[in-house]
Amino acid sequence: MTTGLEENENAAAQPIDRRAMDVGVEARREVADPSPLDPEALALAAAAAAGVCTPGDGAQARAAAIEKCVVVTGLTEKIEKLVVHDGETPGLGTSVEYTDAFYDADGNRVATVNGRSVVLSTTPHMWQYHQSRAELEDGTFEAVGVLDCTVMMRGGTQLFRITGTGGRYAGKVGYMTLAIADPSQKPPHYATSFVLC
Repeated sequence: MTTGLEENENAAAQPIDRRAMDVGVEARREVADPSPLDPEALALAAAAAAGVCTPGDGAQARAAAIEKCVVVTGLTEKIEKLVVHDGETPGLGTSVEYTDAFYDADGNRVATVNGRSVVLSTTPHMWQYHQSRAELEDGTFEAVGVLDCTVMMRGGTQLFRITGTGGRYAGKVGYMTLAIADPSQKPPHYATSFVLC
């Protein structure tokens, strides 16, 4: 039997912690409605968060506000490195450090994402707090949120609040979606889109 400390040391030597590898298979045991959020709806939420429109505004006003937003859809997020820090016992307080990459529809690597998460609860759902920084050629943004991993593993979409920190995203706010896209991959691939206004 190994201790949490020994497992952490072994995990640190591997680029992706073994527990992340089969999450996609586990995800599809129960398939839920993925509850996708249409890019226009996501843009409306981002425009409202930025204060450039009110959801109750007329269609023309909403369209004009959304036109000012940066909308990026169709990205695939792939885990490149993931290390779990259990401490004494797995569960509440377990933290994760990760490096992911965003790929566009043509398979081009377009961003590096470095982040951390911490487990807030494991029953009946696993809740995690996430904080990350995405670095793209044209700018950077930070994502923060509390997500229900159980819902995501069953096919649901989760949202992060994002804040532009550099380049063309500087000073903008918005949202990023995250859902498991390909659970057959080990670790699974994620679908993501983001909007900043």
